[in-house]
Amino acid sequence: MRGYLARKLLRQGHVVSPVCGGRDAMHHCVPGAFDILIAQEQMDEIDGPELARRAGAAVPGLRVLFLSGFRVLPLKEGARPVLDDDVLETAFHLNRLTDEIDNLLAA
Repeated sequence: MRGYLARKLLRQGHVVSPVCGGRDAMHHCVPGAFDILIAQEQMDEIDGPELARRAGAAVPGLRVLFLSGFRVLPLKEGARPVLDDDVLETAFHLNRLTDEIDNLLAA
């Protein structure tokens, strides 16, 4: 799904850097590199909420969009919830994803 979404977003004019997991994503989380982090709730090595927490600490103001099969995201024991993030439930239409991205960029 990562490759499919990346191709579609590239065709719509977005700059996209797909990565294989949360740890890989953290290497790209530097100020000014991205406006939005799109993450799945469940990922290899670092789950989505933890990635959002770490990325938000590294890049203040970074917006996060979660792709999830569940509206309520379970957190690992001791993890703090990530506030003010949007969750896009799967299965979704690509137009819904781009609408959410546009909304986050406009905020």
